[in-house]
Amino acid sequence: MNHITSNKFFRILLLTLGVSAVSCDFLDKMPDDQKTMDMVWKSQKETEKFLYNIYASLPDPNSMMWSTIPWVPVSDELDIVWDRYYPTSINVGNWNPTTNYYDIWSACYKSIRASFVFENNIDRCFELSDNLKTQYRAEAKFLRGYYYWLLLRQYGPFVLVENELDWTDDLNLPRTPYDECVAYICRMMDEAMPDLPLSWRSSNPTWLGKPDQMACLAVKSQVLLMAASPQWNGNADYVDFVNKDGTPLVNTAYSEQKWRDAAEAAHAVIEAAEGTSGEYAIRLYRNDENNDGAFNPFRSVQDVHLVKWNCECLWGTTKGDFRNVERHATPRPGGYSGLAPTQRMVDAFFMMNGRTIDDASSGYVEEGFAVSAHPNWTNDDVSEIRKRNCWGHRAGERNMYANREARFYAAILYNGRPVPQVAPEDRDLFSSSINRDGWGRAEFYSDGMSGSGSADHSTTGYTILKYVNYDSNPYRGQQSAWRNGIYIRLAEIYLNYIEALNEYDPSNPDIKKYWDLIRSRAGLPSIFDTYPEIKGNTAKQLEYIIRERQVELCFEGDRYFTTRRRLLSDKVDTGHAVDHRMYGDNGPLYGMNIAAGGGFTAEDFYKRTVIENRVFEKKMYLWPIPQHEMDRDTQLVQNPGW
Repeated sequence: MNHITSNKFFRILLLTLGVSAVSCDFLDKMPDDQKTMDMVWKSQKETEKFLYNIYASLPDPNSMMWSTIPWVPVSDELDIVWDRYYPTSINVGNWNPTTNYYDIWSACYKSIRASFVFENNIDRCFELSDNLKTQYRAEAKFLRGYYYWLLLRQYGPFVLVENELDWTDDLNLPRTPYDECVAYICRMMDEAMPDLPLSWRSSNPTWLGKPDQMACLAVKSQVLLMAASPQWNGNADYVDFVNKDGTPLVNTAYSEQKWRDAAEAAHAVIEAAEGTSGEYAIRLYRNDENNDGAFNPFRSVQDVHLVKWNCECLWGTTKGDFRNVERHATPRPGGYSGLAPTQRMVDAFFMMNGRTIDDASSGYVEEGFAVSAHPNWTNDDVSEIRKRNCWGHRAGERNMYANREARFYAAILYNGRPVPQVAPEDRDLFSSSINRDGWGRAEFYSDGMSGSGSADHSTTGYTILKYVNYDSNPYRGQQSAWRNGIYIRLAEIYLNYIEALNEYDPSNPDIKKYWDLIRSRAGLPSIFDTYPEIKGNTAKQLEYIIRERQVELCFEGDRYFTTRRRLLSDKVDTGHAVDHRMYGDNGPLYGMNIAAGGGFTAEDFYKRTVIENRVFEKKMYLWPIPQHEMDRDTQLVQNPGW
């Protein structure tokens, strides 16, 4: 096995970590400055500071998604207008191992190294109680496993280092086979779990953001679902993916057991959640179960991202800085208007009757303008917008946005829709002179207030509303109450479970049970009531499961990894016309015609238009290992195609 136990390896890594997000002096000086390290373990405060700095390299899952965390803008769900940020280069194929885009390799290994140092030295701190030492060791193991998970999902097989040994160990270290990487991450979760509470929400809310048993179980679900997916389960393209000594890095034989393992892991999360009750119950967020009146699907799907540490969050982070997201998603003059959902993402949302827009029975109409409002637009009063007492489309808006599901209106701002994150007194500031009627509607057409006449504009004729709190007012520099970022939520686990079950037991009643819970929360009928012919058919159910993930988890980073692990990114969707395709990352990507002007009723604006011709090659299923890492370790092999 290529498990590496090398302290010397970590020393070399330490010398090359200038890009790390970790800033603690202790991590920079250990173990060369023994005096400094001795000081760490003499004080509870300093020992805990060391632990918290291991957390420091964890990503903020939402903030700066256009420039820091790449998964949303390099997927097929979003485009950004700013060429200066690296996702634009990736999308046109202009990258290689020397560009070092989103290079987390060194930062992750630095944190992994620190986790070993912490675990091996914590007993030297006599100011800590035995209970805290046990808990902190578990946290370090979880973090070690999670950093390895970040490496695995981005780069594939990594160099597995399991502990500290002698400084004289060999520095040239090979990669570890994929299945062994998976097993180690799961082992770290299993070892951490017994010494952590089920949930910090109920045991000690002041420590929310730390891992607990629910987080351990949820990470295992993510890891094992990816391991079971076609990219890593029976993928013949990786038959020659081997170390320099010929050791295969991927087992290319298909295994149904991997799907069973993935289903079992997801079910373990669900079972643990269903064992909770009362004030601290873990469940899908619904507004009526959280002191917010009668059930409202719009409030429910929106507030799961706005109410801090709510009942659906399985693991989150205190790095919940949404100020930048709200500003970059808000149209001018209050924001930068540059987080642009693609037409493919807009098309993915269901109609309010639960049908897809390409279903002749859905009621979808692409041309013209709505004569009447959405059934849930119950009070056509501008003052009701921020109160969220009514939702849906208004009469006069484009038909293609009419009568869609609640998740659509919670996630997408389209041309002519009132901008909700604007105070009443500022609404006319968002309108051209011909539209100053107090509604403050988004003007994405070319000569509109948020049109393409400025460097800051939507490339598709849409911006994100998901994550935007209506009580914010970016124009005035006002932000709503702080909330946490979410790494994993229960809806994802439900989707993991039904996807895994579908692969080997497509008639299992749990598929309907948990799928129905997600759709019911969104105000939609069961998929099996809408499309009864798909029941029990693995291929047909999978098509709708992937679509449900696309909608439910939009802009959360899942779409990038789903299309990669399911090997959909290099495929051509032949089931739809080119401008209606639902997957395939190579070729034209569509939006509205932002070059057209003339107001909200200009027909030319609502024409599907190519916004970018994207490039995807098979090698892009994995991120390239940075060349400077390849140069340092002569035993590393590069990912296929790079």
